[in-house]
Amino acid sequence: MNPTTLLSGVVLAIVLIVHVAVASVVDWPVTGGDPGGMRYSPLTDINRTNVATLTVAWTYHHGDYRSGWPDPFKGTAFESTPIVREGRLIFTTPYNRVIALDPLSGRELWTFDPKIDRGRRFSNLMVNRGVAYWQAAHSAGACDSRVLIATLDARLLALDAGTGKPCQDFGTQGAVNLLDGIEHLIDPWEYNVTSPPTVVGDNVIVGSAIADEVRRIQPAGAVRAYHARTGALVWRFNTVPQHGEVGTDTWEQDSWRTTGGANVWSTITADLDRGLILLPVSTAGPDFIGIDRKGANLFSDAVVAVEAKTGKYRWHFQTVHHDLWDYDLAAPPALVRVRHEGREVDAVAQGTKTGLIFLLDRNTGKPLFPVEERPVPQSNIPGEASWPTQPFPLKPPALVPQRLTEDDLWSANPARHQKCLQRFRTLRNEGMFTPPSTSRTILYPGTAGGMNWSGGAFDPQNGLWFVPTNNNVHLIRLDPLPPENFADTDGIVMHNSWSALRWVYSRMGTGLRYGQIRDALREEGQWCHKPPWGLLHAVDLNTGEIRWQVPVGEDQHLGVQGLTNFGPPLVTAGGLVFHAGSTELKLRAHDAQTGQILATFALPAGLHAGPISYKLTPDGKQYLVIAPGGHQGLGSQLGDAVIAYTLLD
Repeated sequence: MNPTTLLSGVVLAIVLIVHVAVASVVDWPVTGGDPGGMRYSPLTDINRTNVATLTVAWTYHHGDYRSGWPDPFKGTAFESTPIVREGRLIFTTPYNRVIALDPLSGRELWTFDPKIDRGRRFSNLMVNRGVAYWQAAHSAGACDSRVLIATLDARLLALDAGTGKPCQDFGTQGAVNLLDGIEHLIDPWEYNVTSPPTVVGDNVIVGSAIADEVRRIQPAGAVRAYHARTGALVWRFNTVPQHGEVGTDTWEQDSWRTTGGANVWSTITADLDRGLILLPVSTAGPDFIGIDRKGANLFSDAVVAVEAKTGKYRWHFQTVHHDLWDYDLAAPPALVRVRHEGREVDAVAQGTKTGLIFLLDRNTGKPLFPVEERPVPQSNIPGEASWPTQPFPLKPPALVPQRLTEDDLWSANPARHQKCLQRFRTLRNEGMFTPPSTSRTILYPGTAGGMNWSGGAFDPQNGLWFVPTNNNVHLIRLDPLPPENFADTDGIVMHNSWSALRWVYSRMGTGLRYGQIRDALREEGQWCHKPPWGLLHAVDLNTGEIRWQVPVGEDQHLGVQGLTNFGPPLVTAGGLVFHAGSTELKLRAHDAQTGQILATFALPAGLHAGPISYKLTPDGKQYLVIAPGGHQGLGSQLGDAVIAYTLLD
């Protein structure tokens, strides 16, 4: 045989062996599945024909849950989506403990406890949505692979991925204090982190979760990047722009100087090829009155593209101008590739609490489908200057209703229906974007409506985005307050109960102050409007059409399909969509093409973390893993399980 031919054959054989080895390992490297947050698995072993035969392979219990009653803010919510990297399945508990398991057996490999104060009342329940992973490009010794977690008490921690021990060269003995450098911070209680960091290169990027209804001037919501090896601050991006930065002109009378919030509390996604991160920015403070912050208020309620290496601004698209409704961007921006007007386009799909989806060109931030600025109702609060128009995309259609009428009220119980009807007729109701006023006003969709932190799951094979939504109604009233009802010009908590929240907002230098009262349009513990209150949609991002939609969950006692839900879906190349998220103790496997339920799996607790799927050597099986742990705020069954399913041999 010709030596060249022999050598070529050997090289080909090696390439094939390497290809087979690589193809047999499919992990779940970040909580969103990939840096762009598609929540998609390319695995096909589990598919439409056999999903009903899935069997429990192992179960792990972590023990970290509690109701917190009578103070629900001390209760837990298990929203942590695990990651799988280098043969370890890693997740966090509501107490911010980090746990690594063997993905094939569920055997505990290590645990780390950051020892947050479990008796403390956190402003965002006791919750953490997971960790990030960093691996050094070149070996330098200890901690070459790191697990990064940002905690409820505002620390950024780096742990050795192999042992779970703190990396001593990161910050101070493995920790960076995220409270350092945050303006307008009075009480550390106000400033938490609930979502996982985002890692791009050697930068670890974090946002924040801020108690956004406590004071008129909230802590600053800046996004920051830290070096993964040293913990040194690399850059800071001001979501409320400061002197000389892009966007300051949208804050009249230099109100950017005395405004906080506009934080990024949801997951930051990344385009590694372009070196960009995508920020889903929330509302500037205070949420429901903008007397002190006239103008469009960039970059609040905007998806913002920033250079991951430098923090330099690239582009933005604002989904709500001068937000008075707490319509912050809770859903992570999904990085998708669509076929639009005959060409392939890299895009960003941004879902909103209003149920609107904005599909943006990833290079420019320009909408791919037309967006109209439409007139909206105006405020009658003295000194308020609500924005005259708001953006509405022509496609896709809104995923939740945009106006509530008497015909939408639920008549299943005539007595309750009559109470709801009487109450409804007293409310200011001019459709979506009706501003808060001194009369009780309908916020519809509600502040937990449309798309929330759960985001969606995108199938790149057919351009379908699977999106869970909520349909709820909240009420708001702003009350003028006499001077004796407040303690200082920044505002104080006046009343706080589970059913109604009342806070103080003040206008600097004028003595004009308002208290906020917020609750839900409910009677006798039930929504006044008709179900379904929760849906799972399949949205074709290529065409901008809704392919199908089905109710999420069922309450057999009420005879209702379609429940309020919080929890990400998973879509697989096997033609399946897995989703739960409601108080119903079932995981559902849907046919991705039709929405038909192909199988259900009983849950020991509510599932509000994202399902994941992976395949590893040596067994070569596809696993489906879920982490049902319940949610105190939603009222779903609490628990502490991590469960792995696979197919029988």
